[in-house]
Amino acid sequence: MLYYIKAGGPVLVVLMILSVISLATISERAICFYRNKLNFNDSFKKGLKKLLEKKDYDEAISFSRREKGVAGKIITKFLVRYCVEGDYKDTDELLREIEIEEMESLEKNTHILGIIAYTSPMIGLLGTVTGMIQAFNKMAEHGAGDPNVVAGGISQALLTTALGLIIAIPSIVAYNMYSKRIEKTNNEVEKIVTSIINTVKR
Repeated sequence: MLYYIKAGGPVLVVLMILSVISLATISERAICFYRNKLNFNDSFKKGLKKLLEKKDYDEAISFSRREKGVAGKIITKFLVRYCVEGDYKDTDELLREIEIEEMESLEKNTHILGIIAYTSPMIGLLGTVTGMIQAFNKMAEHGAGDPNVVAGGISQALLTTALGLIIAIPSIVAYNMYSKRIEKTNNEVEKIVTSIINTVKR
């Protein structure tokens, strides 16, 4: 390990720090998504619709509170604001306001993965460039006859490029996967809210 750190230079150390941050963020977000229910089953949708059709808003709110996770909290807050408190301002605006409050826990730290995914290959490329500069400088000083002269610089170039890509690939996969799940949750919530509005207005 010490050999690789020495061969890769300061750029490799930076990349190793980014790899630790990336792994920690991926793990933390995975736990968060596992604990939060992000979709609704048909029984919830049907049960909620029946209660709203009977204008039993208090029971509908109690029923919604049984749904665990962020998605359930958004629906519960919307029911309270729209059906009980009579907050009849623009429904899209109302939903967006509630989503911003509740979705923050899902979106938290996700942007870190995006930053790491796009910057780590660039940092790896920087290591490649500096390694090649080092190799050519040594070649200019000592000649190209001895391969050991340029081996260090080439090692740095190859190691940083490889590590940059190794960090970037899982980071960008996780970032896109988590972003897709957040988007899917938003769409699911919007469908239920539309159903709530249509049912209450009848």
